[in-house]
Amino acid sequence: MFVWLENGELKVAFQKELAPQNAIEIDTFGLNPIPPIEAFIKIENGQIIKKSQEEILQWLKDTKLVELKNYVENFLEQTDYIIVKIAEAETLGNTEAVEQLKQRYATQLQQRQAIRQWNEQMKQAIRNAKTLEELRRIEIRYG
Repeated sequence: MFVWLENGELKVAFQKELAPQNAIEIDTFGLNPIPPIEAFIKIENGQIIKKSQEEILQWLKDTKLVELKNYVENFLEQTDYIIVKIAEAETLGNTEAVEQLKQRYATQLQQRQAIRQWNEQMKQAIRNAKTLEELRRIEIRYG
């Protein structure tokens, strides 16, 4: 990928022959899909600055953590109604109903706990990734 500023506007080309000679080449490290250009560069004082490998890795980690958060939220959302029922019974002081609901939905509550534990393990794996390849191998898929 090649980037340059033209009249203060960032331009991008994927083929060298489509970019001017002063364009900066950006290695996308074989990433597929290619992340937004903000993962690779920053613009300071009207100049394009290539991010370091560490900065790129951190940007990709942050993106993957957001992806994980959204995935887990969507997964848990399917059983949020159970939590609401239990909380409502607790609010009303109906301890018998709370226990009945916990027993009735024991499997779903255990699954919620398991996904939360998996989520914490995934967060740690993402944060601990040392290379782009290692980060790329982390698949966000429960079960």
